[in-house]
Amino acid sequence: MSLEPEQIGELTYLPNPDFPYPFPSERPPHYWMTEQSGKLAEAVESYFSADRLDADALDLIRQYLRQYIERAIMTGDANRNVLLSQLPKLRTVRAIESFAEELAEIGVEPF
Repeated sequence: MSLEPEQIGELTYLPNPDFPYPFPSERPPHYWMTEQSGKLAEAVESYFSADRLDADALDLIRQYLRQYIERAIMTGDANRNVLLSQLPKLRTVRAIESFAEELAEIGVEPF
């Protein structure tokens, strides 16, 4: 695992060697807590608090989920392309919650 910062979209991640992705992966997904600007953490905390998410917060969470889904190890029946196509439809806290539950069913836990 590289410990160099990685820029993905407008987010910059710095992997934490004390909190590695638990599965062997050439390009493991980044966790929201390792994003360096603090903007993603603020958006995710608002999501956790069930606060209304503004357009910027929704966009940051969708960017985060995109990189996570693109890189995560998934069960054999998961369709990565279908999951990625659902991201633009995430417009509310409830929609993100439902999507996170769907991800959990295939072994993906981004939050």
